[in-house]
Order: sequence, then C-alpha cells, then structure tokens
Amino acid sequence: MAVQVEKYNTQDLQLGMYVSQLDRPWIETPFPLQGFHIRTQDDLEKLRVWCRHVYVDRRLSKNDPGPAQQGASSGASPAQGKKAVRGTLGNFQPVEYKVSRSLKREVAAAAPYHQEIMRAVAHLLKDVRAGKGVNLRVARKAASVVVHSVLRNPDAMVWLARVKDQDSYSYNHSIRSSILATVFGRHIGLPQEVLENLATGVLLMDVGKLKVPGHLLTKPEALTSTEMREMRRHVRYGVKMLEEQPGINDQVLAVVQYHHERHDGSGYPEGLSGPQIPLLARIAGIVDTYDAVTSPRPWAQARSSNEAVSLLYELRDKTFHGQLVEQFIQSIGVYPTGTPVKLSNEAVGVVVAQNPSRRLRPQVMVVQDEQQRPLARPRIVDLMKVGQDASESKLSIAGGVPPEACRVDLSRVELGAA
Repeated sequence: MAVQVEKYNTQDLQLGMYVSQLDRPWIETPFPLQGFHIRTQDDLEKLRVWCRHVYVDRRLSKNDPGPAQQGASSGASPAQGKKAVRGTLGNFQPVEYKVSRSLKREVAAAAPYHQEIMRAVAHLLKDVRAGKGVNLRVARKAASVVVHSVLRNPDAMVWLARVKDQDSYSYNHSIRSSILATVFGRHIGLPQEVLENLATGVLLMDVGKLKVPGHLLTKPEALTSTEMREMRRHVRYGVKMLEEQPGINDQVLAVVQYHHERHDGSGYPEGLSGPQIPLLARIAGIVDTYDAVTSPRPWAQARSSNEAVSLLYELRDKTFHGQLVEQFIQSIGVYPTGTPVKLSNEAVGVVVAQNPSRRLRPQVMVVQDEQQRPLARPRIVDLMKVGQDASESKLSIAGGVPPEACRVDLSRVELGAA
C-alpha cells in the first residue's frame, strides 16, 4: 500500500488536513494533541509560525490533498510578519530522567551546596550594585549545582528551599524560582544543557531590579502608573546588563527578556502572545508567579500552595498556556515537598516526599495530633499505602496550612529512610 503520510511545507497546508507529526517536539508548541485536523485559519497561522514543515496523514484528512509537491516552497519565512524573538528551542528528544538518590541522602549531600548558592547569588548581586557587572560564571556555576541535584532527586532542592530560604525575598525568590523551573524542565524532559540555561536565566531574571529605585521594591501600597512604568523597565535593564557579558547564551537572555510576557498578549515589554513566547520564558513566567504568591512580600501575604495552584488554574489559557500550567502542577504536586498540610482527621503534618503517580497522596510527616498538640515522635504516613486513620475514616489531605500554624522547625524534621 502506498505511503499516506507525507511531508508538507507549512506554506502549502490547507484546511481539513490532518497533521500527524511536526518538525519539532510537541511540548515546544501550543498544540495540545499529538495529531489534529487543521480547522481554522488560526491553526494555519500557528503552524506557519512554529514549523517549516509538518507531516500530513492523507488517510485521516477530510479532503485528500493529493501528494505533496516535493521541494515546493513559497520562500516565505514561517515567522514572517511576527516579532523576531531570541532563545527558541530547536528540535530535541525529550529525556526521561530517573531518581538516582533518596530524598534523605540528596538533602544531606545538597545542603552545603544550597548554602553556597545563597552566598554566591548574594555576592553576585552585591557586585552588580557596586557597578561591577554580572558575573555570569558565578551564575552558571550556581545553576549547574541546582540542575545536578534536581536530576538526582527533584524533591531535595525544593525541600531545602522551603527550610532554608526564610529571609530576603528579593534574591531567595530567584533561587527558589530557579529550582522550581529546573524541576519543571526535568519533568517535561528538557536536555541537561537546556536545563542549565533555564536555571541560569531564572536566577538572573530580576537582576535589572537592582537599577530600579529601592523604595519601589518595598512599597507596601499599589504602585502609581509612573512607578509601574519604572518597575517594568527592570526587564530592559537586565537584558542590557547581560548583553554586555561575553559568551551570553540566547536561551538565558530569552528567559530574562520575556518572562513577563503573557499568553493573551497582556504582558511586557514586547506584548508577545501565545507561541511567540519562547518555551523557557513561559516556564519562567509560571514559576515566577507561583513562588511570588506563595512568599510573603511587603504588599501581600503569602498564599498556601494549593491556593497558588487554584490561581494558576484560573489563569490557564489566559495569562499562561494551559497545558504548561497542568504540567507544572504535575511536576511539583499540589502540595510540594516541605508544604505544611492539614489531614482530614485534623492532624497537621509536612509533605516530605512525592508519589509521582498520585500527587494528591504524598508522604506526610505528622507533627501535630488531632488537637494540634506537638508529637514527641513525629511519624511518616505514606498516603499511597495508608487510606484510613485510627477511627477507620478515610484519610487524605484536607488542605494546606500557613507555615506559622504548623509550629515546627522543618530543619529538624527527619526525612525517613536513607
């Protein structure tokens, strides 16, 4: 039987064709399914923006388009008429990573490195304030440490960030966001080199704020329109500083330049939308928002992790690409490692490990009993294995609780088996 799947230049596509394969990974594009009919002019336009060629299954197409014209091309660029952006990913084969070290062992191994990362980033920002420029080598080294730990066990750095990063929102936000971005990127199979560019970019995404008047960063009230315009200039300040560094990578620059762009075009500074925004910048925008709303800031109280998840869901396909939001939540869980939670029997605990196949049923270290009295000997409950409490009622997580309600020093929580 003749081959029915043929390669088409995107300029030659027609409505009704069934696209079975792209010239790049699906996760890098706005298309949610691995195979779809071209139904609208918008579908055609998106394909021409994202791809030079695709593969069409003639058997599944609504009207047989006939054989492709080999070598035919309109000569037009698929991105013609669109804003030119930097840092888009080329083709890559998603990597399937395996956990190679237990959470307890990786936390023990990574803890001193986490402290070094905090010191390194603080020193880097101090140099920038002093007018010495961005030390890209230091940023890349810190990002590499994050990536290597996350590849071994994605929960360890998340735990350390929860336990250790209690002060100085300004630079610890960039460290936590870098960790979350790396966990997210690992989950969707980004190659290690791309993960290191992503982690570096997120570490540096707010470096331009050092050029913004300090009182704007700590103002407890809403900024005026003039102040907001100045605040938004931090993106251009950061890009300019980084462009002056020899050997800067376009993927790193893309994260810094586009992490405030939004899916519906409401972002800044370029007003990009949808598929115009590079994948790494879209990842950065999601983790930046998640960490910001779960952290106390001068103008807002911290929200719980499940409140932040609900917010992201509300913003799906408006502020952020819906499929990426769902993938992000899958990567960290509704209750990330280190999150204080209340169980259905009123006991309080801390999530100490994820169950990847059931993110709503992680392992929880119970630290307070049903009357919220501290336990002399906290115990681990694996909700994948334990479905009932002592009264034989269904046991589950009822919701998150503010860290102050947990009244436990997370740094002293024993993380279970090695």
